[in-house]
Amino acid sequence: MNKFSCFHLLSLFITSHLFPLSSCNSTQDLINQICRQTSDFGYCNDILNRNLPSPSTDLIGITKLTIVLTLSSAKDTKIYLENAEAAEKNATRRQLYAGCADDYNQVELKMFVATYDVDRGDYRGMVENLKACSRPVMLCQNALGGRVYEVRERNRKLRVLLTMGLYEGTLL
Repeated sequence: MNKFSCFHLLSLFITSHLFPLSSCNSTQDLINQICRQTSDFGYCNDILNRNLPSPSTDLIGITKLTIVLTLSSAKDTKIYLENAEAAEKNATRRQLYAGCADDYNQVELKMFVATYDVDRGDYRGMVENLKACSRPVMLCQNALGGRVYEVRERNRKLRVLLTMGLYEGTLL
């Protein structure tokens, strides 16, 4: 190989690593745009980037990811609430945990439907199901969020995920 070819290959290699593909930049720009709509830019940006299937994921891929993350968060929170209810000795607080678990059961069911909506390309249906999740999350927050830090934090993160999905739905 002559010197020019080696130099050319070396410069291509360096350039490709110093300047990422434009699709990667557009994906990060899209993530930034979505996360600016939330109350916690850092959490939004971190959870999307940590779980991104590809550096060049498009809006539909990010939306599918958001729905999966939201469903997972709702399931995990419901399990946490059910376990807390089972372990709670105070009858009043046990009822509050049970009520929140019921609220999160509604959220989980709506998120299953939203997942189906996204897979069919029915983004309007997805948005409607995401909107329907806000009330049960708020009810749980009002019942337990002020008393139990873990519930407050889980509700906060779920509200961020819901906001992300709602905004993504308006872009589709």
